[in-house]
Amino acid sequence: MTAGKVGKAKLPLKRRIKKGFLSNWEYYVMLLPAIVLVFIFSYLPMYGLQMAFKETRLGVNFLKGDWIGFDNFTRFFNSGWFGTIMKNTILLSIVSHFIALPFTILLALLIFNCISKRVSKFAQTFTYLPHLLSSVLVMSILNLFCNGETGIVNIVLRLLGMQTINFFGRNDLVLPLFVITNLWQNMGFSAIVYLASLNSIDLGIVEAARIDGANKLKIMTKIQIPWILPTIVTMLILSMGNALTVATDKVLLLQTDMNLAASEVISTYIYKAGIENAQYGFASAVGLFQNIINLGMMLFVNWLSRRISETSIF
Repeated sequence: MTAGKVGKAKLPLKRRIKKGFLSNWEYYVMLLPAIVLVFIFSYLPMYGLQMAFKETRLGVNFLKGDWIGFDNFTRFFNSGWFGTIMKNTILLSIVSHFIALPFTILLALLIFNCISKRVSKFAQTFTYLPHLLSSVLVMSILNLFCNGETGIVNIVLRLLGMQTINFFGRNDLVLPLFVITNLWQNMGFSAIVYLASLNSIDLGIVEAARIDGANKLKIMTKIQIPWILPTIVTMLILSMGNALTVATDKVLLLQTDMNLAASEVISTYIYKAGIENAQYGFASAVGLFQNIINLGMMLFVNWLSRRISETSIF
């Protein structure tokens, strides 16, 4: 070992940190706005989580509220809606995630392997555009097609002499409508991650496989999918961080009095308790319960992935 390496290894920790910061200060400056935003909007609000354990009243500082322990959590667990809400949340969120995953991967593979570059670029742009639409506009488009009286689908059914369908009044149609709209809106955007991973494939490996007689299907199944498998696992782990989180605005726009038994989820329950009924402590308790489950699911899937495939996010 040379004297220079010995001297470098013996540098104090504070000096090494200082040296590393000074040599990369530009990156830290670029990162600073993101750190500030995350701190303000993600970490500072955690101070208000104590409302979940206090008695809060409208117009009164929550810091002066009386501690009530886990009463808000007990109230939520004992409510008549708890089982229904958990079932609906798991169905809408988990089913939506697991259905979207294979379709997103398939879309990325089709775009990447498309022979025509013009068709490939058009398909990528065309499938990405719905992500730019707001949930209000997406549900308005859905209403345009599925409205009981003026919807295009029901107009066609009436012209054909068939019975119309009350899409927004049936509990069994809540899940299909939510999954389809979510898939249409987000599939193209989610495929970008897999396309970026596919573009990093060593072309020499692909050419060698073609010389050996592999067709496109073989290349996809034997080279491309295994190559992006770590990315798939990482995205799956990250999605588990939102396992019980369902888009509140989209579900509220889909929700009616007739399909409430199938469309009431934790997010809408928190909105109604906190915003409409001003039960801030109770809403905070339900939100905290939701985030704890999300964190637990992400940690469990991350641990499972590390044990099986040695891929993890931390």
